[in-house]
Amino acid sequence: MTRWELVGKADFELSVHLSAAARQASEADTPILITADNYRRLIDVHSRSGIKLSAQKATFGDNRSNDDGRLSKRMETSEALERQIHRIHELLERSHDDVTWNDHIPDPDNPERLRQIDITVRRNGKLTIIECRLSRNRQNVKWIEELMGRRQSLGADTIIAVASAGFTKGAQLKAARYRVHLRDLKHLTEQEVANWGDQVALILYYYQYSDVNVSVGFAPQSFQNIDPGVLVQELRRHAVLQSVFNAASSQLDTLNLLAREDTRTIRFGVRVRPEMVDLCGERVLEIGLEGKARLVAQIISSPRVFGYGEPTQTATERPATVEQFNLGETSIVHNDDRIAIEIDLSGAALPPLSQIRYFRTKHENLLNCESLAITNPEMLRVSNGRLTLDVYEMRT
Repeated sequence: MTRWELVGKADFELSVHLSAAARQASEADTPILITADNYRRLIDVHSRSGIKLSAQKATFGDNRSNDDGRLSKRMETSEALERQIHRIHELLERSHDDVTWNDHIPDPDNPERLRQIDITVRRNGKLTIIECRLSRNRQNVKWIEELMGRRQSLGADTIIAVASAGFTKGAQLKAARYRVHLRDLKHLTEQEVANWGDQVALILYYYQYSDVNVSVGFAPQSFQNIDPGVLVQELRRHAVLQSVFNAASSQLDTLNLLAREDTRTIRFGVRVRPEMVDLCGERVLEIGLEGKARLVAQIISSPRVFGYGEPTQTATERPATVEQFNLGETSIVHNDDRIAIEIDLSGAALPPLSQIRYFRTKHENLLNCESLAITNPEMLRVSNGRLTLDVYEMRT
């Protein structure tokens, strides 16, 4: 038996499946075995290889995994602040088309030159410019005067200044006189969050695979030309491996494990016959995947809630309330009974051979979800991990 080790990050295609809930299913009285087709003939096992893919975690800013396995998130870049304010105004304006992040508009005095704007809002022929500042210190009169000139230079009807740390008293007085609208972020205390009562619980569910074996079948005339070492390298990079995992997860979905909150470890087996897939220069006739899987729930905590509005407003009086979650830039924006959900998977840290499958939200009050966005969807691929590989000859 020859054994190979492979280290790298797989380049897979993606099949995305997200669901808030599953239908209720009856309990099974016998152990569950999933199989697409129990017919499989292993005429000759040519080799068995150990494939090991390094677990690489995508990060954003200061994302990291805590010692207890929970995910952490800190908004520490200007870009993160701008995107958060953009999501807030999309909900407040009740439109995605009219609100643009990182916009570029022609300079009225030199149309060939484009001027970058953090966020623009276009409505009824009028232009609103939103500029954001991420800083540890309150913004002073100087920035207000800069924005006054920017509004006039670019011919904007309205300008909004957003400062993460707020504004000095002098800046607020200057802004009030010259119609520069001020917005900042004010954190809600634990008691204010409790009194608010609209906090949403966010739960991520993923399938965790173990004892996984991949088998690849070739025609007899092709079988002799297969180099196991080359096969391992090509399979690692090929989209078909992710497709087979997607087939397995689809089979698991039929068990409605989420509806029953069933976390048992389940044996599974799937076999697919891909079209036009070549490995080692030979046509693949079928690929099988067998192993064990279980559904795992990960509660995503929301360590902070803040209100977005005018500096003179208390945190609970503001028109928008934002929950930030410990998963990349994941947030839920509230405006009365309307919410907008942004799921950012860049901070996801999963065990080996795991695949995100569902998200679920829970809340006490009736809320209308007006938008759901997924960013960094490449993290929906099955995570890297160890599996074994069989190569066999298929005979009629």
